[in-house]
Amino acid sequence: MDLRQFLSILRARWRFIMLTLVLGVALTAGLIMVTPATYESKATIFVSTPQTGVIDTPTASLTAQQRAQSYAQLAMGGEVLQEVADRLGNGVTVADLARQISLTVAPQTLLIEVQAKANSPELAQQIATVMSDEIIRMVKQLETPSDSQLPAPIIARLAGKASFNRGAVAPNIPLNAATGVVLSLMIGVAGALLREVLDTSIKSTEDVGALTGTEPMAALPFDATVKDHPLSSDLSDGSLNEAFRVLRTNLVFANLDAKRQTILVTSSVPDEGKTFCATNLAISMAKSGRSVLLLDADMRNPSIAALLGLENSVGLITVLLGRATIEQAIQEHPSGVHFLGTGPLPPNPAEVLDTMAMRELVRRLRDAYDVVIIDAPPLLPVADAAILLTEVDGALVLVRHGSTTREQLRQAFMRIEAVGGSLLGTILNCAPMSGGYGYGYGYGYGYGYGTPVASTGQTSVQPGAERGRRARR
Repeated sequence: MDLRQFLSILRARWRFIMLTLVLGVALTAGLIMVTPATYESKATIFVSTPQTGVIDTPTASLTAQQRAQSYAQLAMGGEVLQEVADRLGNGVTVADLARQISLTVAPQTLLIEVQAKANSPELAQQIATVMSDEIIRMVKQLETPSDSQLPAPIIARLAGKASFNRGAVAPNIPLNAATGVVLSLMIGVAGALLREVLDTSIKSTEDVGALTGTEPMAALPFDATVKDHPLSSDLSDGSLNEAFRVLRTNLVFANLDAKRQTILVTSSVPDEGKTFCATNLAISMAKSGRSVLLLDADMRNPSIAALLGLENSVGLITVLLGRATIEQAIQEHPSGVHFLGTGPLPPNPAEVLDTMAMRELVRRLRDAYDVVIIDAPPLLPVADAAILLTEVDGALVLVRHGSTTREQLRQAFMRIEAVGGSLLGTILNCAPMSGGYGYGYGYGYGYGYGTPVASTGQTSVQPGAERGRRARR
């Protein structure tokens, strides 16, 4: 990963990083507020020989240093601490003192430093004073020879009285706050990098190109106004309209010799915006002066009629059953697009699509229009789109930025290859315009069908599955 990729990840995941930073700062502030103030007092004990008050020989100096280390260890024993606790009173226990007192022997010196901490400066000073007295008493008791006529070889004296400091040593608010901010930021960045590594969704045209060998035919930018104005004629974002014009042009140049085109619009899984794309592609092509028929072949969750404000009660099924002619079932939208809905929803959509009557209907529509655009269900949940692939020139596969995974797209291509279908290209939907992760329009399915089996290109179907829920635009 180079610096450019690293910065790109930070830019894309900045919301996660900021959320982690805010939570970390809040947690740090909470810990600072609940941490009681701690005060410290220090006293110094000097170990020496009684003859001169200072150590004047190397051997005596080494002996005194070794003794000082031993005194520090002995003083933290239970007997000395119990004496200190008895003198202090106020319910102070040996366990409390063991946490509050620390003894340090400075290297190459004869000084024992007593450090005492408490929740008030007065108590800290008192603990340091009493502890120093008890250490001196202990040294005197240990070093006094049995023959009282002989001087003690080592004595301990108070070199520095217990200090009194009104300033609390903990919590260190500036240090703790800075540490909390730095740690929160580091956790946020590390989390962003980890999410990027674990995220298998498609987030760029390069990701699509790596799987298909070619980059998408168009990238539809995210536009929040699509939920309220789903048709390209109503879109306020000129860049989205331009994306459909680019897609229209690329489809023309994809097969210059074809005077008529039959295009299947599908996706790997639900919620990738295929109905939105199919509808607006039809409108864009109609604006170019071509005769366009938009066929809703999604008999599990038909949505185009509601999108266009047209009727869906008469349509494809009505024609196949012979209850109406094609001309009677087709409706015209003000944009110039001719629309053929699904009609009454059958209990067996896949079987209906896989009939000679359906194939004949598609051929008749192809002969009657310059462009026939078919909105089909997703490839992976059900077999409908795979059946229709054998009757069209090719498929456009929607890929939703930050949602469709590489494995889902790979399985969708395997499904197309398994039936001998042709892939016209892919469309990257909801592409962010500023490098961030956007999640925009689309609609959901509630198929309830079995999971797809990529190795065979088949789908396990459960009879009586629910049809799904209506489009949310």
